[in-house]
Amino acid sequence: MRAEGHLVGAAVAVVLWACTHRATTAAAEPARLQVVPASASAQPLPTGCGDPLAPRRITLAHFNDLQARYGERLGGHSRYAYLAGYLRALKQERPTLVLDAGDDYEKGSIADLRSMGEVTRQMVQALPIDVRTMGNHDFAYGEAAVLRDVHLSGHPVLAANVHRGMDQGPFAPYAEFVVGCVKVGVIGMTISNYGADDQPTREPYAGVFLHDDRYWVVLAEQVRKHRGQVDVLIALTHLGARLDALLAYNQSDVDFFVGGHSEEVLTDLEAARNRERTQAFVMQAGHYGQLVGRADVVVTPGKRLVLERYTLVTVDESLPMAADVSELASRLTAEVAPDADRPIARVDSAIANGRPMVDLVLRAARATWGVDGVVIGRDTFWEGLPAGSITLQRLYDSVYAQRQPAGTPGFTSLYVATLTGAEIIGLRQLLSDPFVVMGPEKVIATQGYKMALEKRVVVYPFGTPRFAQARFAGEVIDLLEGYARARSAVSLPL
Repeated sequence: MRAEGHLVGAAVAVVLWACTHRATTAAAEPARLQVVPASASAQPLPTGCGDPLAPRRITLAHFNDLQARYGERLGGHSRYAYLAGYLRALKQERPTLVLDAGDDYEKGSIADLRSMGEVTRQMVQALPIDVRTMGNHDFAYGEAAVLRDVHLSGHPVLAANVHRGMDQGPFAPYAEFVVGCVKVGVIGMTISNYGADDQPTREPYAGVFLHDDRYWVVLAEQVRKHRGQVDVLIALTHLGARLDALLAYNQSDVDFFVGGHSEEVLTDLEAARNRERTQAFVMQAGHYGQLVGRADVVVTPGKRLVLERYTLVTVDESLPMAADVSELASRLTAEVAPDADRPIARVDSAIANGRPMVDLVLRAARATWGVDGVVIGRDTFWEGLPAGSITLQRLYDSVYAQRQPAGTPGFTSLYVATLTGAEIIGLRQLLSDPFVVMGPEKVIATQGYKMALEKRVVVYPFGTPRFAQARFAGEVIDLLEGYARARSAVSLPL
């Protein structure tokens, strides 16, 4: 039943955001988002709220780490269509704030890579999100792509601990909302950049976005500024559940930590709160849009907050389906990756993960670049390839490109360099699992060999001379796609 007096849904008071961004409202819900002044705390609540001492109910809906999975199909429709359908229906039913805890980009659809994130940007905007925080993968395609995302966003994009030097921005540290008859403040926090070794680094995101890892200090400053003006205060983070719990332990004035990054499914929030000895609830809903967290919250007189019910909703065909979102996913993917779901290769016998996939890369690199061998990690691959027809998307599922550090080629991309036999022997002695040095079988110390080197070996030479002459050759997916098409053109299996 629609709650009386809540027809406006979530009226948005965007603090430090509306003044620098073009506030837009989804055409499907023109009356549900209303920008109000930054002094929103002094504004009266919407008409129809009734007795100010009466309990007030709102719903918080959240997800995280979607990772561009709009190519996944449920009953022939994009998973995002069911995600959008459920959230739209929920917002119609009751006053609801939808929170996205980051990592919307990379590793899902091949259309994300082929469009340098533009398809993903449009798919994110098709979801009924009210506020979003940045994840580490959301910086993948560099400064221009990030700025385009933020400035064209119909909802505030937060990161209180990331900025561009002296000009601060482009992210807002905080946004404020009126959800039904409850004032809600949201603080955004983001984890550090990752290096080519897939480990945290202090390097600026895309070379320009500076990251402050003093999470306790940044959070405390935002809490000091805003706690007194809202009924509910949320930290919308992309830090991981463990760090969220530590922050919650040390900061008693935040009501919810709605997070991402560690991709955990947190179910028993009350038990976790008791175990971690926090006043706040720490929430996270897995990944890929498979689940949506739903928290039904009651705010009672004195701003006492009660979590009335918490559920994790499975995103499947039982939910309402947004046909426009499904159509958009299909159309945008077809524009940039028309062969995404069409067979481009044939595999006669399944290729197992690990060394068999390394051998496939060696054969592809020999055929394409004329190399003598490859140096690559077995952990480059997420999975092997099954027997049968292989689509471009299925090939990509085995070798996702992750641009680390952000704004650079994938950390498993390949470079080509000429090494002496002595250098190859040295690599074989120095490199340990997961790295593999394949071909040539016998080397002459003084002879030169053309080798394909994974980026991690080039950037982190593990005691060998840096390969200054190495040139970027391509992402593993680009190499394998070209090889697959060439084999298919002459009716040969992969």
